[in-house]
Amino acid sequence: MRTKRIVVVMLTAFACAVAKAQLKPGFDKEEYAECLRMASHMDSIRVDSQYLSSKPQRFTRTYASAERGFDNEWELWEDRGSGLTAILLRATVSTNISWTANFNAGMVRAQGTCHIGKDVHYDLCPDSTALTHAGWTACLAYMQEDILHKIDSCYATGKRDFLIAGHSQGGALSFLATAMLRRAQQKGRIASDIRFKTYCSAAPKPGDYVFAMHYEHMTRGGWSFNIINADDWVPETPLSVQRVSDFRPTNPFTQIEELMSGASLSTRIKIRFLMRKLTKPTNRAVKNLTKYLGKTVGEMLKSQRVEFDTPIYENVANFVRTGQTIVLMPTEKYYIRHPHKATDAFEHHQYNAYEELIDEYNAQ
Repeated sequence: MRTKRIVVVMLTAFACAVAKAQLKPGFDKEEYAECLRMASHMDSIRVDSQYLSSKPQRFTRTYASAERGFDNEWELWEDRGSGLTAILLRATVSTNISWTANFNAGMVRAQGTCHIGKDVHYDLCPDSTALTHAGWTACLAYMQEDILHKIDSCYATGKRDFLIAGHSQGGALSFLATAMLRRAQQKGRIASDIRFKTYCSAAPKPGDYVFAMHYEHMTRGGWSFNIINADDWVPETPLSVQRVSDFRPTNPFTQIEELMSGASLSTRIKIRFLMRKLTKPTNRAVKNLTKYLGKTVGEMLKSQRVEFDTPIYENVANFVRTGQTIVLMPTEKYYIRHPHKATDAFEHHQYNAYEELIDEYNAQ
């Protein structure tokens, strides 16, 4: 009888250990595929792309937020077998304001205050000079308090492991949500023993070079992945322009006058002429992008949501690809199912295109 009790205790301890198995670093194609299925089956989703017929295999939805902000929604999903919790951020939906948020591609400080009826303070990077996409930063601001509250509730019930994921706009928001949560950890707002692992699927570029470097440092060691179909144009957006003034502070362009000091007068005149030719077009392009995609689109958002005040846009448009990238390279087999179509710009951006490519993906 005693032996039987010992066996029961051992089996129970083993079951508890399995149920609380730690989230592991590194890209896991099955883990990502499950995130893709969850993203496709989010509640009340109205996206301009095809749903996946396959449903999530391990996770079930336990919470769906109300729509807020620019028709944003996020959800909690739970794998009761492993104790793993997933935070899913919804993609663009078929409403004007949801699309307008994408086009609000001015850049704002990654630390700041968003005015959405009330002041919401956000911190996405330890470097105060870092910049992020204005529209998606505002989208996150509407959801930030709710996400933090739910994580506190999950932590109180013993949950320590969280996946963060989303497709398209949801992928961009996954970058920002991950940055927000990791900064909250660094500042002691949430517990340091929580583990976050992120899958940004088909995501556009979320911020500038400074933001990207800090994000990649915060998630180093295999804790965040940017999954891209090589034929998908969305990860190439927003439109980006890099100027010589966007380089890090120590660079030869800031010392051009000193470097030319020993040159002849005619050489200095020629170099200054060439520098003006190089810098004027990019400066003009950035000014126009900030004016139209920042201020003009921001006013459009404000006209649709009175609780939104347009932010201060920085005169920068240096968006860069962020995170450890997993490239899904199309094959001849893929092109039979997904040929290039002039009439369908989202052929290579759809959930099913990514699902088929991840099924064929081999990291070796």
